[in-house]
Amino acid sequence: MRWTLRIITYAVFAIMVLTLAIIVVSGLPHFFRPGFFTEWPRRAMSEGGIFPMLIGSLMLMALVFAVSIPVGLIGTIFLSEIAPRKLSMVLQSLAATMNSVPSIVYGVFGLSFFCVRLSMGTSLISASLTLSTMSIPFFMNSAVEFLRAVPKELREGVIALGASKLQATLMVLRASRNGVLTSLILTLGRAFSETAPILVTGAVFYTTKLPVRLTDPVMTLPTSIYAIVMNLGEESQWMAKGMASLMVLITIGVYFLVQLMRRNQRE
Repeated sequence: MRWTLRIITYAVFAIMVLTLAIIVVSGLPHFFRPGFFTEWPRRAMSEGGIFPMLIGSLMLMALVFAVSIPVGLIGTIFLSEIAPRKLSMVLQSLAATMNSVPSIVYGVFGLSFFCVRLSMGTSLISASLTLSTMSIPFFMNSAVEFLRAVPKELREGVIALGASKLQATLMVLRASRNGVLTSLILTLGRAFSETAPILVTGAVFYTTKLPVRLTDPVMTLPTSIYAIVMNLGEESQWMAKGMASLMVLITIGVYFLVQLMRRNQRE
């Protein structure tokens, strides 16, 4: 029985590694094409590079970072340090429920609320707010466990020394900073790979300039991969493979960094 489980585990692990290897290897040679990272796509994505998609994704992540982290951190502190126990449990259950909502539902919400109701249109700000709406519950659910893992004696000891509630909370945050930072990286990693929410709220297939205002649309890596695969012919597929390979490498780098931080935290 033990050997059977071991063989099944190794087989599943091998399939996962093989899947990632196929995606990376199929797109990696395109990294070395002239202008792949620095030029605009041309001739229906059959020539040029991924420069506007790369910059667009970075701009989107910067805005998600600016919105999600302050709001998510305040919510996490409220759940862990301020809210009564029953209210905290209800709010955390709500956040967990929002985590399980399909991402396209957030896209529909962002389209109807940010794009139409608030008249933001198909824009960078609509996409970033939609992604932030999806990311904040994920960040809170993950980070709150790290704050609660801080020993109760630390809070009581700090307050016994005459510190205020705010100073005690800051001490808890300092003690759990590695875990909170891990949650932050995981949140951004998840937001980076999402396609559906930004496909209907802020991304366009092609534009001739980078966004200069928050109300401008944006090209991104995941939505461009989707558009190329669904709409263009074989001569353009190399660009989708190159972007997919880049996204997998970035995602692997993010999770490697998280594992490294967790190991250092345990030590």
